[in-house]
Amino acid sequence: MIEVELKFQIPTAKRTMLLKALDPKKSNLIHLKAKYFDTPDKLLSQHGVALRLRLEGEHWVQTLKAAGKSHLHRFEHNHDFGISEHAPALDLTIYQHEPEALAILQNALGDQFASLKLQFESDIQRTYRVIHFEDAEIEVSLDIGRLATETEEREVHEVEFELKQGSIQSLLAFSFEWVKKYQLWLDVRSKAEMGHLLSIQQEVSPAKQAKAFQLVKKDSADCNVRSLIAQQLQHLLPNIAAISAGVAEKEHLEQAYVALDHLYLTSALFKTWSKDISDKWAYQLAAFKHHFENLQQLEHMQNTLGALLQNPTTAASLTKDILYAQEKLNNLVRSTLNVHHFLELLMFSLQSSTATQELDLKGYAQNTLQQQYKQIHEQLSETDVTNFESLEQLSQRIRELKFSFPILTSIYDVKNLQKYSKALNEAHQAAEEYLTLSSSAAYIQQTELEASDWFVLGWLTAKQEVYAQALLDATEQFMVSRKFLKF
Repeated sequence: MIEVELKFQIPTAKRTMLLKALDPKKSNLIHLKAKYFDTPDKLLSQHGVALRLRLEGEHWVQTLKAAGKSHLHRFEHNHDFGISEHAPALDLTIYQHEPEALAILQNALGDQFASLKLQFESDIQRTYRVIHFEDAEIEVSLDIGRLATETEEREVHEVEFELKQGSIQSLLAFSFEWVKKYQLWLDVRSKAEMGHLLSIQQEVSPAKQAKAFQLVKKDSADCNVRSLIAQQLQHLLPNIAAISAGVAEKEHLEQAYVALDHLYLTSALFKTWSKDISDKWAYQLAAFKHHFENLQQLEHMQNTLGALLQNPTTAASLTKDILYAQEKLNNLVRSTLNVHHFLELLMFSLQSSTATQELDLKGYAQNTLQQQYKQIHEQLSETDVTNFESLEQLSQRIRELKFSFPILTSIYDVKNLQKYSKALNEAHQAAEEYLTLSSSAAYIQQTELEASDWFVLGWLTAKQEVYAQALLDATEQFMVSRKFLKF
């Protein structure tokens, strides 16, 4: 069975209001006590699988859960042991006649079935009610309680929306309304994940990394771009959840930025691939990712230029700006506007379109590549080593192609690709170095520098000129290599 649900964290100030909205008189209350199992080396957790025994009222239920194709979907298999005064033993034989469940366990455990041990327990009071919304029946569950090991404990206070009947679009539209009313923030971390972290005495899971995307030749351009955005959300949302929860490490911030940048580039460069891609998405994503870029740039300057800034006032100003950027970003990731945008992108990625497209997939891929080549060629002809604005625009065009090229050429048998990729990588590296220096110089120019720090600006300007020439040379070489690329 596939379970479709969304989970949100509730700001402390909104918890009472949300409980009133559920109306306890119209809701059901159930006490849920669960035991979660895994191997000593956490094989189930590593594979995104959870196995538990849970007391639901008077019934003990054994449940196997696994990650689905998106953060909305989860595989779930339940086995009811019936009424029992004591918890039954974990029974893995029930999966012998459940091929999908058995395959999930075998993939995660291999031959380590006998190594499963109790890892942590949960004790939850659930207030739940089914609400009819448009064509859907949605179960709203408010969970309050704790996760616990023998030595550690963690509070739980969250709300889940599970689609019992109807369309995913109705579930997302319903979620929009509750997000606005109660400032909920989307949390894709499961109780199993949080319990696992508690059992190993860690606050946060490792940052989610990006995966390479392959176009599916038999699918339309519309279908492929939806799959691409779905994969990028799989990359983004776990990292955003860590930031929202206030437990993120540096890598979570870096990976969240990469995911946002990829979503922005997809919505801008692949816009013609689906009529349902909104014009506003690229603007919204660009504005959001700018705050990540700003923080990264400030921290980079502190690490690279901090030792050169001789006046303590200038260094203190940089530190102050970093703290302000961090605070602003932490507030933005949980903002109603951004949570709404995440849900909107989720909705797009899960919908399917039956509209007839003008071209086949190769036609859309070829047009997108040709458009990017044209923009680089035109920008190169207009770029001058002394014109910093034109150099920044050229750098952006190179960054765009660096992102899109591996995706667009995944359906071609490309000859001479190694030579071409080397030239593109060199141009991209020059573009990144130039953009970093450009941002640093712009920040320094806006700062009220002391006389002792003016040499830093001079040093940056000199470096900019060197990298500007390197960018032009690398881009010209890249354009030459393109002539030898055969499709």
